[in-house]
Amino acid sequence: MLGVDSQGAEAYFSVMLVRRQRAPLHALTPHVEKIVAAIVVLLKEAKRRGLPATQYDIVKSLFLADRGHLNKYGRPITFDNYVAMKDGPVPSLAYNFLKEDATSLRRHGQKLPWRRKAARDLGVRAFAFEIESDNVDTSVLSPSDVEELKAAFTIVKALGFRQVRKLTHEDQAYIEAWEDDGPSNGYKMSLSLLFDVPNEELAGELAFLSKHS
Repeated sequence: MLGVDSQGAEAYFSVMLVRRQRAPLHALTPHVEKIVAAIVVLLKEAKRRGLPATQYDIVKSLFLADRGHLNKYGRPITFDNYVAMKDGPVPSLAYNFLKEDATSLRRHGQKLPWRRKAARDLGVRAFAFEIESDNVDTSVLSPSDVEELKAAFTIVKALGFRQVRKLTHEDQAYIEAWEDDGPSNGYKMSLSLLFDVPNEELAGELAFLSKHS
């Protein structure tokens, strides 16, 4: 390494070693129908309570619900892949659906059963969502899925933005993935670290099952 003194070189290789030793990534195959159904459940719950459901509310509720279900029952709800972003963990495909990403919608053949609108009263860049119909089928979700989603939504709305941000930033998978000075605003999170007790073996099994179910 030309132009770098021995102390600088040592620091460089120490950083690279830490990065190489990160927890392995087990990519899941997202369950598209359950992702859409999970968002619908959250929107129905918001409507029932007379509360707004912002993009932030939804992605954080999905994270807490997936993580909670994973630790209670051994599997996540949506099988979405999470990335660490500035304001916390984000489910990749669900986030694309909420952003109405044309490529993702076309690839998965989705016509979304909700409306997205700017909600400047909730934040300069906030978007709120409303369900188009109360008759959207959510039977693909189990009773335990629905229970975790509603519980997660309760937590998110009770805590508010700052406390939810603090809570999710303290998650071990988020801490391990995030880089303050990195080149990207999103880093893949390790499924194995979403368990209360990291479990690489079960993470690998879930990744395999998600591709073959």
